[in-house]
Amino acid sequence: MKNENRSSIIRFSHTILLPVVCMLLMVACLQNNRSTYVDELQCNNMSDPEGIDTPLLSWKIKSSRSGVIQTAWEVEIASTRKLLKEGAADIWKSGKQVSDIQFGIQPATGFTEGGTYFWRVRIWDNDDQNTPWSEPARFSMGLLHEESWKAKWITFPDAGARPLPYFRKTFLSGKGEGIERALIHFCGLGAGELYLNGQPVDPTRFLDPAQTNYDQYALYSTFDVTHLVRPGENSVGVMLGDGWFAQDEAWGGANFAYGDPMLRLQLDISYSDGSHMQVCSDEEWEWGEGPIRKSNIYLGEVYDANYEIDGWNMAGSASDRWHKAQLATTNTPPRLVPQQMPPIRKRETITAKKIWQDSLGNWIYDFGVNVAGIPLLRVNEPKGTTVTIRYAEGIDQSNGLDFQSTGWIHHGAIFKDQYICKGEGTEEWSPRFTYHGYRYAELSGVTGKPDSGTLKLIVVHSDLLNTGEFECADEQINKLHELAIRTVKSNLHGIPTDCPIREKCGWLGDVHAYVKMANVNFQMENFWHKYLEDIRSGAAREEENTLFHERYNNTFYFTRKPAGIPYMIAPGKRLCGVASPDWGTVQVQLPWWLYVYYGKEQYLAEYYPQMRQWALYVNSLAKSNERKKGYNMETQSIVYQGLGDWCPPKYAVEKRTPVEFTSTAFHYLDVKIMSEVARILGIEEDAALFTKMKEEIAEELVRTMYDPVNKTFGTQTADAMALDLGFVPDGDEVEVSNSIVKNMNTFSEGFMNCGIFGLSRVGSMLARHGNAEAAWLLYTKKGENSFEWMWKAADATSLWEGLPVNEMSRKNALSASYNHPMQAGYDITFFEDIAGIAPDPSGFGFKVIRFEPLFCDYLPWAKGRIETPYGTVSSNWTRSGESLKWEISIPPNSSGLVVLPYGGKWNVNGKEIGSCSFLMLEKQEEKAHYIFPSGNYRLTLNDQDGLVG
Repeated sequence: MKNENRSSIIRFSHTILLPVVCMLLMVACLQNNRSTYVDELQCNNMSDPEGIDTPLLSWKIKSSRSGVIQTAWEVEIASTRKLLKEGAADIWKSGKQVSDIQFGIQPATGFTEGGTYFWRVRIWDNDDQNTPWSEPARFSMGLLHEESWKAKWITFPDAGARPLPYFRKTFLSGKGEGIERALIHFCGLGAGELYLNGQPVDPTRFLDPAQTNYDQYALYSTFDVTHLVRPGENSVGVMLGDGWFAQDEAWGGANFAYGDPMLRLQLDISYSDGSHMQVCSDEEWEWGEGPIRKSNIYLGEVYDANYEIDGWNMAGSASDRWHKAQLATTNTPPRLVPQQMPPIRKRETITAKKIWQDSLGNWIYDFGVNVAGIPLLRVNEPKGTTVTIRYAEGIDQSNGLDFQSTGWIHHGAIFKDQYICKGEGTEEWSPRFTYHGYRYAELSGVTGKPDSGTLKLIVVHSDLLNTGEFECADEQINKLHELAIRTVKSNLHGIPTDCPIREKCGWLGDVHAYVKMANVNFQMENFWHKYLEDIRSGAAREEENTLFHERYNNTFYFTRKPAGIPYMIAPGKRLCGVASPDWGTVQVQLPWWLYVYYGKEQYLAEYYPQMRQWALYVNSLAKSNERKKGYNMETQSIVYQGLGDWCPPKYAVEKRTPVEFTSTAFHYLDVKIMSEVARILGIEEDAALFTKMKEEIAEELVRTMYDPVNKTFGTQTADAMALDLGFVPDGDEVEVSNSIVKNMNTFSEGFMNCGIFGLSRVGSMLARHGNAEAAWLLYTKKGENSFEWMWKAADATSLWEGLPVNEMSRKNALSASYNHPMQAGYDITFFEDIAGIAPDPSGFGFKVIRFEPLFCDYLPWAKGRIETPYGTVSSNWTRSGESLKWEISIPPNSSGLVVLPYGGKWNVNGKEIGSCSFLMLEKQEEKAHYIFPSGNYRLTLNDQDGLVG
């Protein structure tokens, strides 16, 4: 069997040819001799990071020349910026290293914990010309061993029965001459807000650190506070919250807590005379009862301003109402790890679009969009006034809040925040240790008529760099892109959550449904790496008798869970059973997609044992007669356990994709990935094992589930998955794509009937196999049974758990979440098939970029941009009558595989393509494939016979 689909997970045509060709291409259509230089230096994917573990260096190459390839690099690291600038690097000099690798560079030297280092880089190009040295960058090392922490874990007595505390410590600075550097290493569990001399150390940081499996490790953050420390008396202060660590109130009181709130803090101050001092958390710290009377990550927060202590975090403040801190001796995390992913931050502030009063006299605020956020309250009320804010995603028939989608019934209370006024003029407040998913807020308790300034919404999410942009001529497609981005952002909070309102859990199956679109829209590398640790650490324990999913999330069984097999959710104590084959596949897929989009083999090597264990575990399920009772006993590769294609829309005639198809298809994908990963890592025995397994699974899938007469696996999702994963019988690809169109027209009025596994694939598989028009109609269809129905009839501003694409599905989805990222996977089609940008298997990590727009017959224009490890890749095409203009940008040290949409005579930068020094690799029907070296290109086609459609 073969798969000509260019998006197939493992497509290795040109694997050897393309890199060789790229190295030989020294000349582009237009070249000049202007400068090439190195910029955007990063360490561990961060600019000048503080408190890292193992430094991995990277850089971008900027050039006005085409065809620039890095042939060598040199890095210098010094203990001071001055030494580096003087060329006297005292830590590491790599010397000239012949290599085109420009990221993931690990210095061959050791570093001192807590030390700060400065580094620079230069490269040689394919003309053997070196660039100037880059401007210096820096990084500091964290505390990497338990013995490096002189600070102790501290807490307060009877924590479960008390309001949340203030903590503080006053200290004298000035033992040395001039403060040169001051770093704070800090972990507050469940979350902490850090102050120095009355100032918030990072005022936009929120719910820090990110959630982990705290019984195995916790994260800490490092802050440069040199500018905040002053000679003489200083004060460090902490407000501490329960967060995820001490959550035992929601979920009907289920005990998901790890312990009582606690903190650990170490301040290291260096002076210009070489002396040092430390301030460490210990039993000499003080705690005082604070104004946060109650807080829960789900249920909300109660804040009484009358319990505020003026100047509590300032030196010289009064000592009454303060007590000695208590050492935390139980439930402390066994190790602390530097947090190397972007923190959650308070982002934009939204003002209500509409305000009205409901029949009960409550004020309803409509913020216009459904997001994850916290309220910003501004009131002037008498002392003791209690202002209450409740939240919802929808409005009921009486124009009040509709709480059914919030899942409050599972938690035992409606989510709300309360503020009790001090009565001293205008008061402004936001919760510190909770957040909510909502569009509507209900305000009650105010004495006068509020306005838009009384209550606003602060959006909160992990502060991931936006790396992708997409726009096209069709506003409906743009709307779908907007909803996908908003939904994903609403569910990035240190972990990839399923929804921000009711569960806030990291379900494994949700992740692989949208991982590709997330990777092009955001810099996800450190975030996914951390989540892989959540999965691995959560899977570590063995259980003798625990819950397993059988089929469709409504039948279960109990048996032993081996160590290393993950649960349905990571991290945390709410696990929902052992991962089913179609959810746990993320343990194999996620390292692979990190490699595909970011180009680093380290993730494959780091997680290979878990990937291998999972693939063999699912294979044992397929071969186990014990788990096949009631099914076909003669199969050896079919997997019968799973939840299936989750949340398909409901139609009058429903044809659901069988669990055994989707689970077996993912098993095929797992072993297909494993065969390639084993080859990349040089594990030949495993490569042979998984290759044979892959062939056996494909044979059995086709034999038992494929209709060779009608050329279909039975459903839209099944056919789309078969095309994408590559087990369609050789030569039947177009006819299987045609079967998707037939199914759409027969069962769903020309629209899709797919759950999350089909939705992320169906548009691309139609477009790439001769049915771009059907894909176009799918995305632009109007009325009932369309995406438009979501916002026209259901007023959706984010993607619901069950997409409300018709009246039946809208009614069925009202009690489920209105903000679920698992539905966002379709967005990858907009980048790869409309804008026409994708990583090519001949050079993953965008070393080779495939340019192939497939919707030129149906759109006047489209454009996309992706910030890749090599730099900015863009594709911008415009069609007008018989003319097509296409601009592409390829960063230095990468190349482009450009698939020209039509025949005819193309010009490149004003010259006929035949006169340019490009190699045509192949020609399929009317499409020619060319290799372009790095550079900016203007391609034009103006040929009446060349354009079709």
